[in-house]
Amino acid sequence: MSSSSHSDPPTQKVSRWDLSRFTRLVPEQGVVILLAMIVGVLAGYGSILFTLLIEGVNHLTIQVFLALTQTSVWGYIGLAATPAIGLVLVSWFTRRYAPEAQGHGVPEVIKAVARNDGIIRPQVSIIKILASGICIGMGGSVGREGPIVQIGSSLGSTAAQWFNLPSRHIRVLAAAGAAAGISATFSAPLAGVVFASEIILGSFAVESLTAIVIAAVLADVVQQNQGEHGFDPAFLGIEHRFDGAWHELPSYLILGFICGLVAVGFTKFLYWTEDQAEWRLPNPMTRAIVCGLLVGILGTAMFALRPVPPIVSPAVAQRHAEHPPQPMLFGVGYEAVSHSLHLENARSQDEPLAESSPTAKASEMVRLTTQGMLAHLWWLIPLIVLKPILTSATLAGGGSGGIFAPSLFIGATVGAAVGLIFNLLVPGLCDHPGAFALVGMGAVVAGTTHGVLSAILIVYELTDDYRIILPIMAAAGISSLVARWIDPESIYEKKLSRRGESITRGHDLHHMENIKVRDVMIRQFPTVRQGDNLVRIIEIARANPQLESLPVMDPDGNFQGIIRPEDLHRILDTDANPYLVNADDIALVTPMEVSPDQNLLEVLRDFGSRDIDTLPVVVKLVGAPKLIGLVARADVMRRYRQELLNRH
Repeated sequence: MSSSSHSDPPTQKVSRWDLSRFTRLVPEQGVVILLAMIVGVLAGYGSILFTLLIEGVNHLTIQVFLALTQTSVWGYIGLAATPAIGLVLVSWFTRRYAPEAQGHGVPEVIKAVARNDGIIRPQVSIIKILASGICIGMGGSVGREGPIVQIGSSLGSTAAQWFNLPSRHIRVLAAAGAAAGISATFSAPLAGVVFASEIILGSFAVESLTAIVIAAVLADVVQQNQGEHGFDPAFLGIEHRFDGAWHELPSYLILGFICGLVAVGFTKFLYWTEDQAEWRLPNPMTRAIVCGLLVGILGTAMFALRPVPPIVSPAVAQRHAEHPPQPMLFGVGYEAVSHSLHLENARSQDEPLAESSPTAKASEMVRLTTQGMLAHLWWLIPLIVLKPILTSATLAGGGSGGIFAPSLFIGATVGAAVGLIFNLLVPGLCDHPGAFALVGMGAVVAGTTHGVLSAILIVYELTDDYRIILPIMAAAGISSLVARWIDPESIYEKKLSRRGESITRGHDLHHMENIKVRDVMIRQFPTVRQGDNLVRIIEIARANPQLESLPVMDPDGNFQGIIRPEDLHRILDTDANPYLVNADDIALVTPMEVSPDQNLLEVLRDFGSRDIDTLPVVVKLVGAPKLIGLVARADVMRRYRQELLNRH
C-alpha cells in the first residue's frame, strides 16, 4: 500500500469492526448482501428526507416571495435574490466541511470507486444532503439525482469500512448505494442497477450485480411505501406509442442527431462557464453572489413574463388554482418537463384521446391547434436557451446538485420544440410533439452521460410506458454516437480529466482497475543529478541493471526528467567527450508522469501513447512535484499476466 499519507488523503477510513467474529457464522459475501439491504433501505429514507428538506427550504424562501409577488414588486426582488443567498450559504458550508460535496457529485463517486478503493468520507452524506437541499430549495437550477447518488454511495462505502471489508466489496457497496439513490429518486430500480454498473463501476461483472440489485429493489420499496411517487411513475398519463410506422422513424433519427449536438454543447458550455467564473471571479464568495444573481434574475424574469405555458391541461389548471406555480427555471423544473410530455396535435388523424374521461390521465393532455403549437414553440425556445445557462451558473457559483434532471429538462424541451416544428411542417409524417419530448429526454441524457442503457431505462421507468421504447433506443444510440464522435468524454469524465484525474476502464480488462500504481511501483531507486557527467551516469546504470531508466534531479532534489536507454546509446555512438556531457544534456525533460492512485489500465494507456519503458510516479505537493517511485512496463505486464492466471 501507499508508503506516505499524503498520496491518498481521501482514503482515511472510519473506525471498523473486526469481521472475524462474523465470518465464522456468515460468509463474507453474505455480509455484503446484508449490508446492501441496509444501504438500500437507508438510501430510500435518505431520498425521502432529502425531498422533504428541499420542500421545507422552498416553503420558507421561494414560496414566501411567490405569495408576495401578488401584492408587491418586492416579491420579485426577493425571488431574484434567493438563489444568490443559497449559493453563498452552500459555497461557504461545503468549502469548510466537505469540498467534494460541491458540484454534481457523480464524478466524485466515479473517482472514489476507480482510484480510492471506493472509500468516501462518512460526513459527505450529511453535508451533501444539507448543501443540495439548500441549493435546490432556494432556486438553484440543478437536479436531485447527483446528490442522492453521492449520498447513497457514501452510505455504502461507510458500511463496508465499518465491517473492514476488502476494497473490492467497498467498491461494490458504493455502487450499490448509487443504484439505490437513483432507484429511490426516480422510482426506477432497473435504471439504478444499470447506472451503477455502466457509469459508476464501468463493468457488468456478475459478482457485483447481486448486491446492486438488492439495494435498488429495497430503496424502491421504501419509496413506494413512503415516497412522493408511491406506486405511480414520476410522469403520469403519457399516452404516446410507436407502432412501427416507417414514415415516423426518420424524424426520430433526426431528433437523435440534434440531441447529440445539444448534449455536447451543454457539456462544453457547463465547463466553459466554470472556467470563466473562476478566472474572472477568483473569490468564492463573490463568484457565488454573481452567479446566484444571474440565476435569480433570469429565472425571475422568465417567470414574470410567462409564469405558465400558453395553454395548460385541466389537471394543471386545477393544481395552479390550489398552488400558484413556481418559476420553471428554478430547481429541477419537472413542471416544464411534464407539460412538454403531454403536448398533442389536435389536427392529427390518429384516434383522439378520451378527453371526457374522468381519469386524470386524459385531463393531463394538451391538444394544440396550429396557433397553439406556434405559441408553445415561442414559449419553449427561451427555456432551451436559459436552462443550460442557469444550471451552469449554479454549479460555477459553488452550488451542489445534479445534471441528470437538467439533461432531462433540456431533452424534453428540445424534443418538444423539434416535434412542434415537424408537426407544423409535415404533420402526416411524424408523431405528436409530446412523443418527441419523451424521446428527446433519453437522447440528451445518453449524449451527456454516454450511458445509453441508463438513459433508455430511466425514461421508460419515469413514464412506465413501453410503447415508445423503439424510438427512444434509436435516438439515444445516435445521440451518444454523435456526442462521442465530437467529444469522447462524458459530462462526468470531463470534470475529472480537467483536474488531471482521467479515469480509464474497460470490460475486458476491468480487473486491472483494481490494481493501483502504488502496488507495483519501484520504491527504492538511484537518481542522477543534473550536473553528473556521462561517466557517472554509466556507473550508476551498470550498478542497477534492473532499471530501464534513471530519474534526473535538480540541486534542490526536485524531479526534472528521465534518462532512457536510447538516450544513453545515442550519445555513446557519437564522439562526444563523456566528461563534457551532463545528465541535463540527454534527459527527457518533463516526461509523462503518473500518480500512485492511478490504476494499471490507465498506465497501459500512457505506455502506449509514448515510446517509453519506465514512467516516473509523482505526487503533487504545494511546491514542485515529488518523485516517490518508478513504474516499469515489464512490471505492469507481469502483474497483468499474474492476475489473468489467478482469475482463470
